[in-house]
Amino acid sequence: MRWNWAAGSGPGRSIQLGGKWTDGTGSTENAVFVDGRLHKIGADLTWEYDRTDWLRPWRITGDRVDVTFHPFHERVARTNLLVLAGETHQCFGHFTGWAATDDGGRVDLDGLVGWAEEARNRW
Repeated sequence: MRWNWAAGSGPGRSIQLGGKWTDGTGSTENAVFVDGRLHKIGADLTWEYDRTDWLRPWRITGDRVDVTFHPFHERVARTNLLVLAGETHQCFGHFTGWAATDDGGRVDLDGLVGWAEEARNRW
């Protein structure tokens, strides 16, 4: 099982973005929250990042999202119990870019602080 997950928040706005484990199912966990209103982002997202250098910028894009995540710290967790194994790279940083609301307006996400991760698990 593999997934990506990210979240960021700032004054009056926040985002939650996910991917891989829901791709192709018609369900997503993607949304932008603006001034007390949740705007669902129903499309799958494309995640681009360097698995050899987790602190390089990450790009997350889709029909209603175009953000770059700029990490400043990486947290790694690994478990290997032969049958059960997992590895998570969780980075903390800030976002630049935009997300679109339900009515098509663009929300500036520059300066949101949060995290992005890749998790790979064998259960």
